[in-house]
Amino acid sequence: MKKSILKISALIIVVITAFYCESCTMVYRSIAHGQADVTDHEWQPSVPVEKGADAFMFAAKTDTELASFLDETLQGSNTNAFMVIKNDTIIYEKYFNEYNENSLLTSFSVAKSFVSALVGIAQGEGLINENEPITIYLPELLKQDKDFAKITVRHLLDMQSGIKFDEYPVLNPFTGMARLYYGTNIRTKVTHGMTIEEAPGRFNYRSIDTQVLGVILERVTQMPLEEYLSEKLWKPLGMKSDATWTVDSERNKMVKSFCCLNATAEDFAKLGRLYLNGGKYNGVQIVPEAWVAKTDSGKKIRSHYGYKNKWWTSSHYEVFETEDEGEAYAKANNKQFLRTKKLKNGKYVSYFQGDDYNALGILGQHVYVNPTENIIVVRLGDYWRHNKFYLSELIYTYVGNGRYKKMLQKRKPQPSSL
Repeated sequence: MKKSILKISALIIVVITAFYCESCTMVYRSIAHGQADVTDHEWQPSVPVEKGADAFMFAAKTDTELASFLDETLQGSNTNAFMVIKNDTIIYEKYFNEYNENSLLTSFSVAKSFVSALVGIAQGEGLINENEPITIYLPELLKQDKDFAKITVRHLLDMQSGIKFDEYPVLNPFTGMARLYYGTNIRTKVTHGMTIEEAPGRFNYRSIDTQVLGVILERVTQMPLEEYLSEKLWKPLGMKSDATWTVDSERNKMVKSFCCLNATAEDFAKLGRLYLNGGKYNGVQIVPEAWVAKTDSGKKIRSHYGYKNKWWTSSHYEVFETEDEGEAYAKANNKQFLRTKKLKNGKYVSYFQGDDYNALGILGQHVYVNPTENIIVVRLGDYWRHNKFYLSELIYTYVGNGRYKKMLQKRKPQPSSL
């Protein structure tokens, strides 16, 4: 009897030790490194995303007026890279804080938009169906809760799964986000560690939804996710550099599909170019056209709670003398009128939804796409600091929609030479 008790006790100790071994790693990582930081990819383990033999290069011709505005605006703003591309030409490119055009910068949740594109490709290949239950691909979830069969791939894409997950705060080593960000075996957390909080269908931003998509893609393609990304996007898009994708540990090598794809600013811009061209790249259909059409307009995304297929909407504004001018402007410029507010100076500011949209990451990572103006903006860096502009305002309204021109000081006439 005593031997049986000792054996059971020993087994319990082994199980507890195994569990807390990973927990200790999470605690150590969270304490040693604190909140998410743009340099985290320098200490986190990662796997390569290989580029192809042929690189696509944008043309370059600086817009001097835009440069005069942005050079001043971006100083001291915690920006590491800022790039503006119009009509396939880089019209502004600037790096700060010792970064340069070859630096691999982290994107955080911008990676989610890449995962969405991969889901679209896999669906085009007949490997996945967005309308099917996730238990078709991860049947082991049924052993935990039969209600997982109510969650579809579409719910994961639109952050409507109902899976229990604590997105914030990430510093607590026992929250859902901390277990994803600092954990060493996140694949098992998906297949054997999830519970359901509510019925699917309500938008609630959960990074676990994208991580589940990563595990599903791994399962249906029978490839590590970084290899699928390399074959289906990185090589076809002519990326100029190998990227890296952060993984949970050297042992398990599960990429953090909810975040942490690290690449050059120019290579991130190529995702924007892909979507600007309806999923085609240099005449070749890379992502199915129907898939891109779901999110190729901010107006479409706004009708889906402002979030669709891992892309966000972008609104902007103009100032008018009268209240009625805003609606007239929206109608004349094919924009969706949102609201008008009277300012203290007696003028009116009107807000609009254009066709522009974004891939977004925490700390201010942007891949902004404006199909009306044929513009792509990439901003990578730390928490935005500026005493005049919000980052989204700078990108959506001033750069993407050309309002910076109204901010430029009139140049004084140069004295004529004798």
